[in-house]
Amino acid sequence: MQNIREIQLISGEFEPSEAADVLLSLINDKMRHHTVKLLKLVDRSDDYIPSKQRIEELKTAKRTVIDAVLEANRKGLLLEIEGSILIRLRENGSQ
Repeated sequence: MQNIREIQLISGEFEPSEAADVLLSLINDKMRHHTVKLLKLVDRSDDYIPSKQRIEELKTAKRTVIDAVLEANRKGLLLEIEGSILIRLRENGSQ
């Protein structure tokens, strides 16, 4: 069994509007995921701090993307984006 897999998720040059669509959709989906997780954890009084922190990190990332897109748009530039996902299979410690 191969324990590590890599997926090339994004690769190429994008117009500012295309880059905003791709990147902000990804960030917004992650924020939604952590918001739902946070709501479930708060209801059960579990440790919700990691999801809360992750939401704040994603808000910062979102601002960075918006700033880059606005700058590229203002200057008539493209955005070159490379993004891969690394997946590792590991034992589940809770079993």
